[in-house]
Amino acid sequence: MKPLRLRHVPPMRFGIVLGLINGFVGLLVAPVLLLTLGAAATVTDLNAAPKLLGIPWLFAGAASLFMPVIHAVGGFLVGVLLATVYNFAARWTGGIEFHVEESSST
Repeated sequence: MKPLRLRHVPPMRFGIVLGLINGFVGLLVAPVLLLTLGAAATVTDLNAAPKLLGIPWLFAGAASLFMPVIHAVGGFLVGVLLATVYNFAARWTGGIEFHVEESSST
C-alpha cells in the first residue's frame, strides 16, 4: 500500500461538484416540499382557506420550483467555502493521509 496525502482541493471544482449533488437533492426534496408545505398551509386555518384562493399552494409551488436552484447555489457556495477552509487546514497539518492499493487485474 502506498500512502498518499491530500494537500489541496480546488475550491471552484469542489463547489461545482457539491452544487450539482445538492441540486439533485433539491429535485428529490421539491415534491415532498410541495405536498407538505401546501397541505399544511391549507389545513392550518380552515376558515381563512376559502379567502386565500389557493395562495398557500402558489407559494408551495414556487418554493418547490426553485428548490433545486436554491440547493445548487447553496451547495456551490458551501463547497467553495469548505475547500478553502480545508486548504488552509491542510497547509498547517499536512493534509489527510490515505492508503491506496493497486488492484491486480486477472
